[in-house]
Amino acid sequence: MADFRVTSVGDDGYGRLGELDIPHGPVETPALFPVINLIGGTTKESGGVWRRMRDNLISRDHLQGIMFQAMSFTDYGVSPENLNEFWRTETFHERFENLDSPIFIDSGGFKLMNSNTFGKAPTEGGAENDWGLYTNPASILGLQLDFGSDIIATLDYPIPPKLNEEEKFKRMERSIESAVDCLRIIEEPSLLTDGQSDNERARRHLERRKAEGDEPGVFIALHGHDYETINWYVGNFLEQVDDAGLEHAFEGFAIGSLVPLRSSIDILVDIVQGAKDAIPASRSDEVGLHVFGVGGKQVSLLALLGVDSFDCSSHMQTAQYRKYLLPDKWDNIELDDLKAHLGDGGEFPCEMRNCTLCGPDSAVESYEEMMQILNSDMSYDERERRKENDEYIKSDYYGHLARHNFEVYNEELSRVREQIRQGTLLDYVIKFARRDDEIKKGLKQAQLRNQGLQRDIEKREAYDLVAGIDITSDQSKLSKFGAGVDETTENRTISLQHSPNDFDVLARDYEPPADRKVLLVVPCSQQKPYSESRTHSVLGDKLGDRRDDIHKVTVSGMYGPVPEECESEQPVLEYEYVLAKEDHAQIELVTDRLVEYLERYGDQFDHVVGYVTSKTYRQVIEDAFEQYGRGSVFPRDPKAMQLTEFFRSSNIRELVEYLNTQVAEST
Repeated sequence: MADFRVTSVGDDGYGRLGELDIPHGPVETPALFPVINLIGGTTKESGGVWRRMRDNLISRDHLQGIMFQAMSFTDYGVSPENLNEFWRTETFHERFENLDSPIFIDSGGFKLMNSNTFGKAPTEGGAENDWGLYTNPASILGLQLDFGSDIIATLDYPIPPKLNEEEKFKRMERSIESAVDCLRIIEEPSLLTDGQSDNERARRHLERRKAEGDEPGVFIALHGHDYETINWYVGNFLEQVDDAGLEHAFEGFAIGSLVPLRSSIDILVDIVQGAKDAIPASRSDEVGLHVFGVGGKQVSLLALLGVDSFDCSSHMQTAQYRKYLLPDKWDNIELDDLKAHLGDGGEFPCEMRNCTLCGPDSAVESYEEMMQILNSDMSYDERERRKENDEYIKSDYYGHLARHNFEVYNEELSRVREQIRQGTLLDYVIKFARRDDEIKKGLKQAQLRNQGLQRDIEKREAYDLVAGIDITSDQSKLSKFGAGVDETTENRTISLQHSPNDFDVLARDYEPPADRKVLLVVPCSQQKPYSESRTHSVLGDKLGDRRDDIHKVTVSGMYGPVPEECESEQPVLEYEYVLAKEDHAQIELVTDRLVEYLERYGDQFDHVVGYVTSKTYRQVIEDAFEQYGRGSVFPRDPKAMQLTEFFRSSNIRELVEYLNTQVAEST
C-alpha cells in the first residue's frame, strides 16, 4: 500500500527528508522527476530525441522516478486503435525492459481543457469517441492504471491565468469533486464501471493491484494563483475527504498551473505557502507536496518552504533549442557559443559523473564532431545509413544534451538533499540568494508570511536579505503588431464558456479596409489581443513598412477568421482555446468560415497569403486556400511543423521577399 512519511527535518528547522513507498519505490524525497515521453509514436522505437533521452536515462540508479503526462500521446500520431490495441495492453514497465524507475502519471488536464474530442462520457450526456476516453475520473484513472502508474495525479480542471473569478471557483470545485471520486474508486474498484469495456479492464487491473498491495500512490491536483485561493482549495478538499472517510487515502498534493508563473518567483512562493499553511500540523508529516513544471535553481528555496518533489521538462526544451546549461551558473548558452567555455584540451565545462555528454563515461567523442553533425544537412538516406551502422545522427546528440541539462538540475537537488541532512539548508539558500536576484526576491517574499524565517535570517546577520519595502511585482509589456497597447486589456480576464456562436464576423455587416493590397492569414495566439503576442509582434516588426499594405486576419481555433480591427472585442479577448487535431468537427467549422470569408472578400485583394507553421492551423489555411482556389502559404517548406519555426528568420524572410516582389510588380 502506498504511503508517504517525513523521516527527518533539518537541524536548522528547514527542509525535510521523506520516503514515498510506491510499487517501484521507495522514492527518497526531496526528489526530481524528469518529464519523459514514453509514448513517442506508434511503437516503442518511435520518438526521436525523446526516445534517445528515455533510453539514455530510465535505467540509471540515481533516477528517483519519471513524470509522464497521460494525454501526451495525442502529439505523436497515435490512433485510437494503436492506443487501445498496443499501448494500453501492457504497462510501461512490462513494455520497456530496462525501465525500473517509478512512474508519476499526470492526468493531462491541460490537454483535455483544450479538446472537444474528449468531453463527457455518453453516460453523462456526452458524445462517444473512437478513443473511449472521456473527461471523468473513471476514464482517466483507467488510462493511468493501464499505463502502470506508480503515482497518479487526480483529474483536474486547470485554471489559466486571468480566468474570471466565477469560472475559476467552478473549475476548482470540479477538481475537488473529481479528486474525491478518484479516491472513492481506488477504495472501491467496483465503481470503475460506466459501461465502457476499457474501464472494466482497468477495474480488474486495480483489483489485482489492491490484492497484491501495490495500488498507486495518489497526489491531489491543486490549482490557485494566490495564497488565499489555494489555501481555500486545500481546506475545502480536506473537509470533503474527512466527511467521506477518505482522509488517509492519498499521499500528497500536487500544485499545477505553475508553468506560466515560473518567472514570477514571488507568486510561486506565495502559492506554495498557501498550500502548506492549509495542511493541519497534525498531518503535515504524512502529506507530501509536489510542484508541477518547476525544477531547477528554485528547488533549494522551495524545499526550504516544505516542497518534497519536483518535475521538469526544461532539460528537453532547452536541448531542442540547442542550449547548453552551464553547471553552477544557470546560464543557457547556444551550442555554437560553447566553444569559448571549453578547456584547453577541448573538454566540456562539466564534471558531473552521470552526464553522458561531458562526464567520465561520455558517449560523445568531441565538441567538433558533435557540431559537425548538428550543423550538417543530412539526407534521409545518409541518416538511415548511419543508423544501420550504429553511427550518431542529430537526435543522438540532442538526447545527450538533454541528459546533460537534466543532470545539472539533478545535481542541484542532490546538493539540497545533503544540505538538509547537514542542517544547513537556510545557509545554502542565503548564499544562493546573494548571487541570484530571483532567489533573493523569492526569499524576501517568503518572509512576509513567515516571521520565523525573517528572524532566522536576521540572526545570521543577512540584513541585505531581510524583507523590506522593495518587494514589488514586476510587470512587462510585450511588443506590438500594429497599434499601441490598449491599457484596458492589461488586466483582462478569460472565460472557458465561450462557443463559436459568440463571435462570427460573417454574421454581421462588415467590410474589410478598402486600401489594402494583401490579405495575410495567420494563426491565433494565447496572448490577447493577438497583435500584442510575441508571434504577431515579431512578424509585424519584420514586415516593416510593408505592414501598411496588409489586412491581417487571424484564424481563431474557436471562431475562425478574426479581422484585426475586431481583436479587442470581448469574446475574442476572453476565450481560451487551442485547436487540436482530434477536434474534427471544430476544424471543419473553422475551415468553412475561413473559406466563406475568402469567397466574400478575397477578390478585393491583389494577393492572398498565409504564414503558419503549426500543423493543425496550417492544414486549416491550406484547405481553405485550396477550396477558394487562390492563396500561397509560407514558409513553403518548413523544417518542422511547430511553433519554433514561426520565428525562424529565413522563414519570415521568405514571406517578406515574396511580398516585396509581388506587391511591387502589381503596383
